[in-house]
Amino acid sequence: MRIFGNDGFRSEFGKKYMTKKFLLAFANGIADYLSINGHAFPVLIGKDTRSSGNIIFDIVASTLCLRGVNIINAGIVPSPGLSAILNPNRYSLGIMVTASHNPASDNGIKIFQNTGFKLDAKNERKIEIFINSYLAGKKNIINVNLGRIYKSDEILDDYIFRIRNKYPIQNGKNIIIDCSNGAFSITAKHALCDFDNLEFVNDKPNGININHECGALKTNNILTKVKKSGFDLGVAFDGDGDRAIFVSREYGVIETEKLIFLFSKLLSNKKNTTVSTEICNKGLEDNFKDIGFKLIQTEVGDRNVINSVIANDAILGAEPSGHYYFPEMSNSMDGLIALLQFMELLEFYGDSIIEVLHSLRHYKRMTSNINVNEKTVNNIESVRSDICSFIDGNNEKIVIRQSMWDPLIRVYYDYLNINNFDNINKLILKSLSS
Repeated sequence: MRIFGNDGFRSEFGKKYMTKKFLLAFANGIADYLSINGHAFPVLIGKDTRSSGNIIFDIVASTLCLRGVNIINAGIVPSPGLSAILNPNRYSLGIMVTASHNPASDNGIKIFQNTGFKLDAKNERKIEIFINSYLAGKKNIINVNLGRIYKSDEILDDYIFRIRNKYPIQNGKNIIIDCSNGAFSITAKHALCDFDNLEFVNDKPNGININHECGALKTNNILTKVKKSGFDLGVAFDGDGDRAIFVSREYGVIETEKLIFLFSKLLSNKKNTTVSTEICNKGLEDNFKDIGFKLIQTEVGDRNVINSVIANDAILGAEPSGHYYFPEMSNSMDGLIALLQFMELLEFYGDSIIEVLHSLRHYKRMTSNINVNEKTVNNIESVRSDICSFIDGNNEKIVIRQSMWDPLIRVYYDYLNINNFDNINKLILKSLSS
């Protein structure tokens, strides 16, 4: 059974990966993995604000304790905060209980190495084998030396201190911060407590309101608040805080690709390479080409982006969904760092930033999901070849991806002036059926 996707696994609580049976198998699989790789240090476990997170923590932590593993309970913590806390000399592994931007009815798990980077696919496959063996009926053995659970109330202090030490700047703009009733509801306030021009909204999590009509997937809501309240700008995090979307009263929702470009220019310092994913807007390619920068496009997934940033010594990495990775500051995508970096951008450009944003290219985008079956999905490479030869590479861009979990192929089409999307969809369907 395939378990891990691009970023851990998640499902509706009580179903699939979020059942007691699966979570027991998962925890025992982690224990087996640790017994082979060594676990001289505790496992750090954090969670976002979903009510189900407490239940998942109890199942996973108690099972690991029965297997002789000590646990540090980080409590409610953003995913980038958990990543920042991890240290090879203090922890064996990090487990984040979150379903990210999904509704409160879902939950999931992300696994981090003790270095703070996401666990690599090779080791995920090893854990997957262990999990499946327990799902198939393997019995776990309780360790004679039981582990213990420890709580640390000040575990995020170092994360906050390091960020604010790097970004002491106070920007004059009035900014609304939408915490999505998620993991940054508390941490962001502590980190930005000395800012007097910020207002926090959707910062009162109750276990069931995370991402509900708020946050990074509901950017029009934060934009409306910005306009009605007379604020200049707004930022919306997602439930676990690794994503940030920015809005402006004058400009509207700011395209992530435009910020990728501006961040890269600001931080370049003799480097000229940036990493994004293959589904980034074609306008980003054009904007970088104009200034002689190199853009590397990976497969979708923050781990793919981060690995490429490191391999290519790039300025930064980002996904169009609002995930930003600043390698000098963290080992993961971090919404709070993105916000503070955005404030530096405002300091640099001042009031001209709106004009600068308007001057950057951004193509119109169309998307579609096309149902496929086992037979037609085998034709996807020929489909890509057929369609890519059809479009004008100077004024259009097409990306065709197979969904990891659903029987779908996802189509992303960018165009400058002439929209050929209907014809492209017809060609895709024809190519799939041939």
